[in-house]
Amino acid sequence: MLTLSTSDRYINHKHLYTITRIELFSIPLSLRPVRDIKTTATQLKALIKYRNALVEGNRKEYGNQYDTLQWVGYYEGMEMENQRAQLLESLEDAIQWEFHNTKTDATRLSPGCRLCGQGQWSCLFINGKCNCNCFYCPTSQNDISLPETQTLTFDDPMTYVAYIKKFGFKGISFSGGEPFLTFDRVRNFLTVIRRELPADIYVWMYTNGTRVTREHLEELRDLGLNEIRYDIGATDYNLKPVKQAIGIIPTVTVEIPAVPDELETLKQCVKELAEAGLSHMNLHQMRLTPYNLPRLSERGYTFAHGARVTVPASEMAALEILRFTKENHIDLPINYCSFVFKNRFQKSGLRKKIAPFALTENDQVTENGYIRRLWTPLTPDLETLASSVNADIDRDKQQLVFDFEAIETLRPQLTTIHVSYTDVRFNSHAKETDQMIAVPLNEQRTLYIETANVTGTPTLTAGQFDLFGRITRNEASLDEVADDEMLFAIWQYECIEKGLSEIY
Repeated sequence: MLTLSTSDRYINHKHLYTITRIELFSIPLSLRPVRDIKTTATQLKALIKYRNALVEGNRKEYGNQYDTLQWVGYYEGMEMENQRAQLLESLEDAIQWEFHNTKTDATRLSPGCRLCGQGQWSCLFINGKCNCNCFYCPTSQNDISLPETQTLTFDDPMTYVAYIKKFGFKGISFSGGEPFLTFDRVRNFLTVIRRELPADIYVWMYTNGTRVTREHLEELRDLGLNEIRYDIGATDYNLKPVKQAIGIIPTVTVEIPAVPDELETLKQCVKELAEAGLSHMNLHQMRLTPYNLPRLSERGYTFAHGARVTVPASEMAALEILRFTKENHIDLPINYCSFVFKNRFQKSGLRKKIAPFALTENDQVTENGYIRRLWTPLTPDLETLASSVNADIDRDKQQLVFDFEAIETLRPQLTTIHVSYTDVRFNSHAKETDQMIAVPLNEQRTLYIETANVTGTPTLTAGQFDLFGRITRNEASLDEVADDEMLFAIWQYECIEKGLSEIY
């Protein structure tokens, strides 16, 4: 049971408000971890403050348009979660979850999808121009532009190959825009990738299918393309381009947002494509952006808060399709790619690729991809123990810096542990400074990694050491940290959160 007590601030509909009465409700097991918190809302202040900050961030992003949108209400969100729980319960024995229960059905994922979740994927936007006009597209697609990934542009395939080698990616995709509008670029990059990189690099591309010919497909197959993914929503669910690729490209996938008001059409496509031999279908959760707001809002969708604004009905539609295939014994792997999967695993994956280049001795990379540093004031007893563990004394002999594994040995002499977390990202236009680390790719190109402390230096007391250990192993429950802003922040920087998003 979750008890909301008098005057607890919580999020509802369009604004923050104050709950004025006690509310008791039971929470299904499948809605863990967030709503299965065995405590009162007055003991959730760190979690509630974080949620309120997300709401305010969304309000700022959408400005005057924020109040024109239909936001999920508090009880409506609970009803949606119950609906989701019932869907998942009906699928319980038929699906497999992976990536901290944010992606399903993981029984037969495309190799590219698995590499994505493992942080091993580089998506190269080969151009920025598209010839279609999908209502759900998150950004404008009007300029050919240079090939780009993670704010870095690559006009030369060899430099991009050097980037792949330097950071050790195992999968590459070509996206856009529409890649077939610049097919020569695709051909050029794919040729160099296959010539210069190991044969087991998995390469796929995305397309709306409008410019694809059989000759293109045969050439791509011969150049070593492993997979092609079609957005059939861009062509009003025209399946002919998809069927044309089946039997030519080794793996053919349909990848689209799950549009709730087109659910019945999608069910028909699933049956037809399964019979045609489609390899996979990936269904994304729709999300709102300032660019697609006019067209999404005119469809009457209800929106939910989070790190980005999403459409809960899209998640329900994806799970409905998954249930439809299981109930009707349709042999087509369906992968629901939730927004929280992409937001958590793609971001942490990139950080974990970059962070090793910014480590100093005894720094460690957390599960969530941030750089952790531990230190404590130096004492004579600690100085004696330092040589037996991975630890360093700072230049001024004031601090002992150590890794996590050293805590057990040092613990008898530790009264406090100071911990800090550093974020990392690419900055292609910077010069090397204390916060910028140069990473040469080749003679022509140097990248820069920007670092920034994101927490200050929280201090853990001896009574918190065991909980800190559980947090670092992602074993701590949310209710253990939900009331303490310091511990909640540590939990966020250490762990990739588990489960689908709460709907609020």
